[in-house]
Amino acid sequence: MADPVATVERIVKIGLKIKDAVDTVRHNEDECRDIRKRVLRFSAILSQLQQTGMVNGSSAMSGALEDLEETLEQALKLVAACQQRTTIRRLIAAGDLAKQLRRVKDDILNKVMLASFAINAHTTIVLLTIQASGHPLPRQDTGMTEISHDIQSTHDARSELNGEKNRVRPGSEQHFAILFSLKKFGLSEIKTAMDDKNIIGMGGSCRVYKGVLNDGKVVAIKKFPSSSGSTWARIYDQQLLASKLEHKNIVKVLGYGRGVQESGNGYQWVEEYMPNGSLDKITRESQLAWPSIFRIIEGVAQGVHYLHEQHVVHMDVKPSNILLDSDMNPKITDFNISVVLQDDETTHQDILGTMGYIPPECFAEGIISMMNDVYAFGATVINTIRVMCKNEQPSDERLLYSWAWDVWEAGQMDGVFDPKLYKGSQLREIIRCVEVGLLCLSDRGDRPTMADVLEMLHGKKRLPILKKPAYMESESESESEVEKVIERPRYRKNRNRKSLCTTVRCNR
Repeated sequence: MADPVATVERIVKIGLKIKDAVDTVRHNEDECRDIRKRVLRFSAILSQLQQTGMVNGSSAMSGALEDLEETLEQALKLVAACQQRTTIRRLIAAGDLAKQLRRVKDDILNKVMLASFAINAHTTIVLLTIQASGHPLPRQDTGMTEISHDIQSTHDARSELNGEKNRVRPGSEQHFAILFSLKKFGLSEIKTAMDDKNIIGMGGSCRVYKGVLNDGKVVAIKKFPSSSGSTWARIYDQQLLASKLEHKNIVKVLGYGRGVQESGNGYQWVEEYMPNGSLDKITRESQLAWPSIFRIIEGVAQGVHYLHEQHVVHMDVKPSNILLDSDMNPKITDFNISVVLQDDETTHQDILGTMGYIPPECFAEGIISMMNDVYAFGATVINTIRVMCKNEQPSDERLLYSWAWDVWEAGQMDGVFDPKLYKGSQLREIIRCVEVGLLCLSDRGDRPTMADVLEMLHGKKRLPILKKPAYMESESESESEVEKVIERPRYRKNRNRKSLCTTVRCNR
């Protein structure tokens, strides 16, 4: 087995060679620049991952990185060919060279996604092994507390949060002075409400408790540890954004507290309590009938549409971030990496989100737009409707989406679902929802807006003809490689256990 660390070092060196070579190309400049941008992005991410020690000791990861290295070597040869002086003969061949450059660019994306999956799987196995040995899991910042500092408060979500009058030093008490619209709960009230027997969730950055306030109101309390001023600034930005969102399908922030922890200052955020837990938990533990599933899908669509009206991109729409109230109405939570767009799109140097819910253009180019949430909504739809299937479906999200597309394309949807969970007259509505989900998983230019999604869900707008996404067309080789990774003995024994590290943010 090759050393993954050495492979990463070689990949970084190839990336630098491609960077230098592109500066002197004589033709196919646009294709070469696209390749350089894609290569340098992933090289930087791998370098950061290498510093965390998460690129060690995995044969699956080693194989994926070696495949990526081989593709980058081919990219370097093609870029070098574009440096040659153009003769008539070479000019005739330039068209073929351009096609090869486009193919290798797409191949880089496929290999990057496969490598990302392998790294994510390796991290999960490491954490599961630590847990199985009886040791507590290391506390880590998974990166999900990162919130873009382009974020601004919402009236239409774009006010003066980042204006000079709201700029404060990290860790300053002035943060709390700005929270004039949020209730500050007394320390004794929050401390009384939090009980270690009532922990209902844990993450890399906080614990979540079910608590009862002095007025008898049942709430969820997020308890953040003592942290640096910069971390608190991110927490503050996140909750200030969330507190200004008012919609029936958005979890409401009720207030805050500070300084409860015995050592140093901690921070607590109080939110409305969702008694039925997450959509992820519900769909893993039970089968829902179609009326309940449709109401959840519709509610999530309304919530995401509202966010987009406020120019907010959630960036992490997925079943575990959708909570259900006592009437099974869905509400979106966790705005830790949300972005408020000033334009139609922006770019980010990191890959933010959760594996299986991140669109290809975010992997490849770092592009952030409303289409990120549309893609994640489509993934959520497919993952939710799968609970109605008669037989178990692929557990890996990318394989699930390909499976759903293949079944739809073959016209076999009517035989997939358990007839006990729906009435015959509802089958057309179920298939339409699957089609909407697949449309949202399309290539970026083919995805609908969330306003269109709501119209389509209710049959008020005709769906366009579905086109299989390019990333699915070129995915078969990657799928077989992923299956090989999962079926190796050390991975197979854990494949049915819930992943402890599904979130991707490579800038640690």
